[in-house]
Amino acid sequence: MTIQPIVVIGIGPDGSDLSREALEHIARAQLLAGGRRNLDCFLDWQGERLEIDADLPRVIARLKEFSGQGRCVVLASGDPLFFGIGRVLLENFPRESLMFLPHVSSVQIAFARLKMPWDDARVMSLHGRPMDLLRPALVEGRAKIALLTDAKNHPAAIARFLLDEGFGDTYQIWVGENLSSPAERCTLWSPGEIENERFSPLNVVVLIRTAKTLSSGHAPLLGLPDDLLTHRDGQITRWEVRLIALGLLELQPGNVLWDIGAGSGSLSIEAARLCPSLSAWAIEKNTEACRHIRENLGKLAIANVRVVHGEAPAALAELPAPAAVFIGGNGGRLTDILETAMDRLQAGGRLVMNCVALDSLTMAWNWFGERHLTPAVTSVQLARSRPLGSLSCLEPEKPIFILRVKRGDRFVTGPNVADRLQTGPHLE
Repeated sequence: MTIQPIVVIGIGPDGSDLSREALEHIARAQLLAGGRRNLDCFLDWQGERLEIDADLPRVIARLKEFSGQGRCVVLASGDPLFFGIGRVLLENFPRESLMFLPHVSSVQIAFARLKMPWDDARVMSLHGRPMDLLRPALVEGRAKIALLTDAKNHPAAIARFLLDEGFGDTYQIWVGENLSSPAERCTLWSPGEIENERFSPLNVVVLIRTAKTLSSGHAPLLGLPDDLLTHRDGQITRWEVRLIALGLLELQPGNVLWDIGAGSGSLSIEAARLCPSLSAWAIEKNTEACRHIRENLGKLAIANVRVVHGEAPAALAELPAPAAVFIGGNGGRLTDILETAMDRLQAGGRLVMNCVALDSLTMAWNWFGERHLTPAVTSVQLARSRPLGSLSCLEPEKPIFILRVKRGDRFVTGPNVADRLQTGPHLE
């Protein structure tokens, strides 16, 4: 006896535009499975109905039991193999026991309404999945991102996520509701407009990038200009100082970098652009600064920097052990941060710290000295040309002290230790 395959048929919103082949399979079926909405498209059908709901093990068990006795048809919305029931069925039945007749997917219809090609789109499902899955596509600067939604991750929630992550000015939100039905509605929004809007549960969201990234041809390979990055109140590591600090960090492919007190994220962004296999973590307690970091990541299409909104050292607890640590700000918690960073730093790892205040430099110098670690300090004094009447002059900026420690470095033992601690740091 030949066992009939389970026929998985994709249907549209009302099931009215099916092929003759699909209709013949449904007419001959003895068990019809599908979501309630899909089953309601065939109210006159006679036979056993199996509603597909959240209890998928129950559904699979009944299909397995019945498939050896008679003909089964499973109804699915759109393309069953596109974020649909097809994947679950393939995990539970041999391929030769399944037959697929796809319909046009909701994403295909969405881009048809937009009159846009979609072979270059990033397609994702947020149905029953965390919203955080969207972040990498935003950071990469994808021009088109199609999203399947659910009751939690609805269009307004997606808009709020864009705003919170610093992409509110980067994308427009296109919402297609009840596509291919008499109640179809297609609308275009900015993230700030959509917060209080309500939409049909049957919707597809397409994010359309409005701002261009600077990743190709617009930004230098090394030494990002300060005015290219968004920052607050001039709180940015100047590009000349940034490059010195990067050299002292001695980064290698695959390293984990902590950028503590990241500010604009300039150092970790510069490092991530130079080394795509680097895993960088930008730790920043200020909400506005975190938004700036995310905006800069999106602007430059950087995918290997993660933003951690929190205060060090508590925010460091769950991060992977670093091979390199950069401290750009400490929020008055310097000794606690040093304790945590050096405790977690991998063998041979490097810690680099920028100091503007002599107090911070002295505190760090003494902290390391008490632990018999050898810091080296580099002094950097920048001066920039500016007009002076009809002439030009150099206007100096505050000096920066860059402290560096490599885990394993130690003072030479003996009275020289005390002498060096009393005289303060040696400037290179």
